[in-house]
Amino acid sequence: MVSLNKYFLWFFLLCLVLTMIAGILAAILPNEIAGVFTALPYLLAMIIVLYRFLKQQHRAPTDQERRSLTLGFTLIFWSYNILGVFAGVWFFSRNDPEIWQSFIAYMQNIRFLSTILIM
Repeated sequence: MVSLNKYFLWFFLLCLVLTMIAGILAAILPNEIAGVFTALPYLLAMIIVLYRFLKQQHRAPTDQERRSLTLGFTLIFWSYNILGVFAGVWFFSRNDPEIWQSFIAYMQNIRFLSTILIM
């Protein structure tokens, strides 16, 4: 089994860059179309990294590598999203501490939590 660390790093960096690009596109597009752009960074990053694996290794991942890639991509994706939520709240609450208090209040709302989990 080859070391998958470089593929995880590629995945994280691609998620970061593609999320920024998708965020800019989502801001200028209508809401109906912009909703589709929330899943694109993750999907494109996964496809690109798996394509790089195939080109570099000249083979498909083994079952163990496939499980490791799946678990790694999932953990990176969820950690990235959770960190993004808290970093966004922190960034916008620097000048207005009421934003942080509102976020804490919303964390007790079931509809808000389900929306975060879905996104």
